[in-house]
Amino acid sequence: MRLPTRQIPSVLPGIRGTLRAGRPTRALIPRLKEGDIAVIDHVDLDRSTALAIAAKGVIAVVNAQPMVSGRYPNRGPQTLLDAGIELIDEVGEDTLEKLPDGRKARLLDGEIFDGEQLLTSGRAVDQESLTEDLEDAKRGLSSHLELFTHNSSELLRREEEVLLHGNGVPPLDTPLAGQPVVVIAEHPDLDGYLAGLEGFLREQRPVIIAVGAAAKRLSKKQVRNAVLVLGADTDSYPDSSVLTGAAEVVLAPGGSPSDYAADLLERIGVQPKRFESTLAPADAALLVAYAQHPSLVVGAGLSTTLTDFLEDQRPGLAGTYLTRLALGPSLVDASAIPAVRRSEPRARRLVLPVLAAVTALAIGIPAGIWAADHDLTEIGAGAGGEGAAASTTSGESKGDAKDAKPEQTAEAEFVAEAGDELMAGKLSGHKVAVLSLPGADPMTVKALTRKIKAAGGATTGVLDVRPNLLDPGRKQYVDSLATQLVDQLGRGDADQATYQRMGQVIGETYAGTDPGETFDQPAKTAAVALLTGDLVTAQGRPSGPADLVLVVLGDDSQDTTAVEGLTEGLGATSKGLVVAGSAGSEVLETLRAKDWDDWFASVDGVETTAGQVAVPLVLARQTSQQGGDFGASGFGGLLKD
Repeated sequence: MRLPTRQIPSVLPGIRGTLRAGRPTRALIPRLKEGDIAVIDHVDLDRSTALAIAAKGVIAVVNAQPMVSGRYPNRGPQTLLDAGIELIDEVGEDTLEKLPDGRKARLLDGEIFDGEQLLTSGRAVDQESLTEDLEDAKRGLSSHLELFTHNSSELLRREEEVLLHGNGVPPLDTPLAGQPVVVIAEHPDLDGYLAGLEGFLREQRPVIIAVGAAAKRLSKKQVRNAVLVLGADTDSYPDSSVLTGAAEVVLAPGGSPSDYAADLLERIGVQPKRFESTLAPADAALLVAYAQHPSLVVGAGLSTTLTDFLEDQRPGLAGTYLTRLALGPSLVDASAIPAVRRSEPRARRLVLPVLAAVTALAIGIPAGIWAADHDLTEIGAGAGGEGAAASTTSGESKGDAKDAKPEQTAEAEFVAEAGDELMAGKLSGHKVAVLSLPGADPMTVKALTRKIKAAGGATTGVLDVRPNLLDPGRKQYVDSLATQLVDQLGRGDADQATYQRMGQVIGETYAGTDPGETFDQPAKTAAVALLTGDLVTAQGRPSGPADLVLVVLGDDSQDTTAVEGLTEGLGATSKGLVVAGSAGSEVLETLRAKDWDDWFASVDGVETTAGQVAVPLVLARQTSQQGGDFGASGFGGLLKD
């Protein structure tokens, strides 16, 4: 008799798991479990979301949309492949209906089965196909950047008062002035960032500003001294004990309806400060910190690179970009702190705020788009003032220089004693824009701004010209930007040479032959272009157009073409121009030798008290009788015609 044989079921190929479907992706992530198959509807999956998915231990991700659409080379798919997660994309818009949550499924070569039943299919994404997609996306990057730039310009128009002037930023009761601040936002790598900041937090004791759900990472002690910045999404809020235990709370809804959020906070006894703006909560947190004049702002969990900005799918991305520019060198990414602490002895870590400026230069972020209100005419005595003295001769030692009283002309001694009386009221009713060229002594510039105030005038702003503007290697860029801005301003001569045109642009932006009380819209737009183009930086917020311009020369150079052009352009677009330099400045002598009309006036010896007093006197003279060379170097005295 033939015995019945046991039927061994065949094992179907592929990987198996439970489908977990949902949209948006951030709402699905908390429900994912190890061994699940994540079903998402997410075009251009970003790295941050991919890290959060991978951390859940899923075995595969099925995407209704393309993993890489071609707009830009997003990093999410590569992050998942590196984690050993199988990928299928382009399954279709009805994916979530075909692949219901909780159903068992088997994946094989881009197809999704339930047992032997085919549910749907898409494209299997492997390393080879992903590399091709990313290469194609690099070619589409320029159009995405154009859209990004357009959105930034539109947002700047809407949020000008907040971003450029700081108006509407709520003041905090928590003292931040002169202290380091750490702003933390929710991010898959936030635990790592905070671990790297442990030493910094312990030694510097910064004020912490936590955005939304990131407050859950704080200890009870940290919460008591922390500022919380919340959006309109109450699902991201920490527990009520954290909300009520914080030092203070700021509600920044980012343009979303916030009545429910305000009611929720009120019910638990929290009276938040309101920040009415369309900026996202993380961006609002940075501006809240910056408005209080901290010594340094460290960002943990914030977007820092161009790819970060492009991958961030939330609305208001342009605000994130512009906010980073607004903070300029005050903002440092948390990832940079551990490296600096390891390389610096403990005693030198007190100078950590210097890292801010170094970081800004390294990544090319221009500084000074917006600084909280400063009185630019009260910058300080600097090298001048009553205690200023002429430089010592090269043969004196430092010790001798400290004790010796430098020789001065009789006129200089007189000016040192009677300078205030000489200058009093000479610039009353006049506004001066100060342009500082690379290499100019900052203390001398500060002293000159003080003398302008002593003469009854006001400085509308101090602009530092960046080396990029004068670099021959950047001339083509300067030429292109100058052409665009002359056209945009509707003022200036487009037929002039490169640096003459750029001088006209700067003059028309910050001064003018018939300046108004406030900047007009073309001037505001041009100012932002100059600042973001890394051609100038502003010390504080310029208060309006000036009728007079003071140029302070810096380093000598064999090629003075750029300085000559800027000077000529500025002279054509201001009511009065004065160029000042140190005694023996070769650049100043070159400018004095030019066959220019009477609009050009100059002062030498500005490192001395006599030269500093001469500057406001010559500025005042330009309002009625233009031209002439003056100084304190011995050419003929304080005033030399």
